[in-house]
Amino acid sequence: MKVFNLSNRCKIDKNIPKEIIYKNAEADEKLKRVFIDNVEKIRFMYLLNFSNSNIQEYINDRERFEEIDFIKIILKEKGKENIISKLFHQLIPKSTVIILEFKNEILISVSDKRVDKEKIILVEVFNSNWIDIENKLLDELDYKKLNSTNLKLFYENIIEKVRIINLSRELNYKNSIKSENIDLLEELNKEIEELKLLRKKETQINRIAEIQTKLLKKIEERNKILRKE
Repeated sequence: MKVFNLSNRCKIDKNIPKEIIYKNAEADEKLKRVFIDNVEKIRFMYLLNFSNSNIQEYINDRERFEEIDFIKIILKEKGKENIISKLFHQLIPKSTVIILEFKNEILISVSDKRVDKEKIILVEVFNSNWIDIENKLLDELDYKKLNSTNLKLFYENIIEKVRIINLSRELNYKNSIKSENIDLLEELNKEIEELKLLRKKETQINRIAEIQTKLLKKIEERNKILRKE
C-alpha cells in the first residue's frame, strides 16, 4: 500500500463482496442504496499482526489490539464517505484503517473502539480530509515513521497523524504540529468556525462587534500556539 508502505508479508489483497456488508449490517434499503450508488469496490489489502511485523499485541479488559486491518474502498462518487466509514468501523471488531479512494484522492478513516462485556463499542471515528495521493503530508504515515512499541501505540499514532494532517490543511500550516497541541487547536478551530457562523447570522451591530472581538481573540490564541511550534 503506497501510503503506509507496508511489507508484502502483510499483504492480503482480496475482494470483499458488497453483499457481505449488506448482510452483516442488516442494512435497510436506504443504506443498501448508499453502497450501490457510491461504492465501486472493497478490498481487504493488508493485515498487520505480531507474526508478520514483530510488533507486540496489546490486550486488556477494555482494549484489544491483536491485529490491524487495512481496507480500501474505491468510491464511484464523494458525499457519503462518513456514513460508509462509520458502518465499517461498527462492523469490524478489529482495529481498522479504512482508505477511501476517489480518482487521485484518498480519505483515511480510523476509530477509537472499546470492549465492553465482549461487545465492541465505537467511541469515535477520525476521518482525514480528502487529500491528493501525492501530497507530501502522507509521508508521515509511512510504516517506518509510526510508533512500533506495540499495536495499540502504532494504531493510535495513525489516529494522531490523521488529526495533524487535517489541522495542517485547515490552517495551511507547513511545519509539523506538536502532539500535545492537537486537542487545543481542534477546539479553537471549532470555536472559531462557530463564531464566524454566529457573526454571519447576527443582525445587530453591537452584537456583531462583540462576536468579532471574541473571534479575533480566538484567532490570536491559535496563532500564538502555532508561533511556538
